Amino acid sequence: MKNLEEAAKPAVEQLLRKDEDQLYKELGMRTKALAQDPYLMTGSFDLEVTYDMAVMGPMDEIRQFGQRLFDRWTVEAHKLLCGTEAEDEEDRKKLGNELGISDIAVGALLAGVLVSHLGIAAALAAVVAAIIVKRFFRPTYEEFCKAWTKNLPEE
Repeated sequence: MKNLEEAAKPAVEQLLRKDEDQLYKELGMRTKALAQDPYLMTGSFDLEVTYDMAVMGPMDEIRQFGQRLFDRWTVEAHKLLCGTEAEDEEDRKKLGNELGISDIAVGALLAGVLVSHLGIAAALAAVVAAIIVKRFFRPTYEEFCKAWTKNLPEE
């Protein structure tokens, strides 16, 4: 998974410069672009997408779509990273260690986990990871999970 982390770092670093609203739009646009052209799913965490209203619809709907996708995936990612399943223990430990380093390192690790464990396309995983880091990043793993748990969407 180290290769996934290294590949994700530049994309996550760039995405962390955006605010949450921009990230929801990015997630929606990337998802629509991947649905239109599955060949864009090359495994790259960075995907340049140009907004096309005729294909993607109004920007506000794209943002809402991106937020709904995030809400769905954040619940699964939370179970994986803050849950108690034994098979996810190694990833939880790694994330706990990364929390003391930097938001970019955490985002890159999280993006790699989303790709390898949840099968999310790399270009989408980078955006989801950036939103999670922006919303829930705390200096300790325990606080990270508490904040994330408190802000999970209603199921």
